Amino acid sequence: MDTYAIPIVNGVLPRPDGGVLQGVFLDSFFANMLVKTGVGNDIFLFPLSSDDKSLYPVGVLVRIEDMWVDKVPQGSDATALFARVIGRERCKARKFSLSNEGLFALDIEKIDIYELRSLGYPIICGAGWHPTGGYTTFGSNRKDIEITIYGFELETGKDVAIVGYLGSEIEPEKAHTVEHAIIRSLKNYAMCTPKTLRECMEKETEELKWSVEIGIAKKLPEVFGVTKSGFCGNPLTQMASYYLSEEFQNQIESGEDILNSLSKARKKTVSRLTKDMDISSRKGLRQLQALKKGMFHDDTPEELKVLKRVIMKFPANPWN
Repeated sequence: MDTYAIPIVNGVLPRPDGGVLQGVFLDSFFANMLVKTGVGNDIFLFPLSSDDKSLYPVGVLVRIEDMWVDKVPQGSDATALFARVIGRERCKARKFSLSNEGLFALDIEKIDIYELRSLGYPIICGAGWHPTGGYTTFGSNRKDIEITIYGFELETGKDVAIVGYLGSEIEPEKAHTVEHAIIRSLKNYAMCTPKTLRECMEKETEELKWSVEIGIAKKLPEVFGVTKSGFCGNPLTQMASYYLSEEFQNQIESGEDILNSLSKARKKTVSRLTKDMDISSRKGLRQLQALKKGMFHDDTPEELKVLKRVIMKFPANPWN
């Protein structure tokens, strides 16, 4: 089956089993595709990765329930096409075709995430909900690892979460990386598979190392742990926040103005952190040391067979 297809940024897709989603379509190219499809007919919504702007072929086939033109919120007198859709099935397109008429998804076939999991190909589905954060906890022996990813339902706003009891599948340092990579994958693709998880783990660690490099080189401790997936809470970032507040207050009390106080507090904070955590001043080495000793992350690549076992420790979605 071939159908019109619309890419969606940040993995915001309705639940495939009847989830309702409403959105505004500002781009006239895609708005015209909706109009051509018409109310009561199907269209394919799929993720557009915010990381590399690539088209991810697994999405949700939806039925258009209603369409109308209205003013854009906070957009003065500008108007746009609004649409309400209802999810029907999880599907995969073999490929995409672009023409003057529109973007088409070709040879769409239904996929069953539960069947895939039962066949040994684990998936976490992000359709119908949006992850906003997570945390990793460890047992007393560091081998009883638990990862929680939390967020909200797109349709109702209700809080939801998925929890993975990993046991000793991976080391604690790697678990922290997995946590952030799952969030990143779900935001990018509305799905987490072993391949997207490994890809997101690599991107996440690179951005964490970059945040360390910028933070130390430019004396900006507040950027430690900031990536596209959010903010990483760890000993380094927690100490940076505490030291920065303390040093800023000290400078203000000494009579410095706000700008000078902040500048001096940043420099003193970076100096205290690198000394307390014994982080080198050498470029490259300081990234690795801060990542492993300060942020509790491990940047070594993980085998797909291990990541498959890790994903299977989580439910297929928050409602499963």
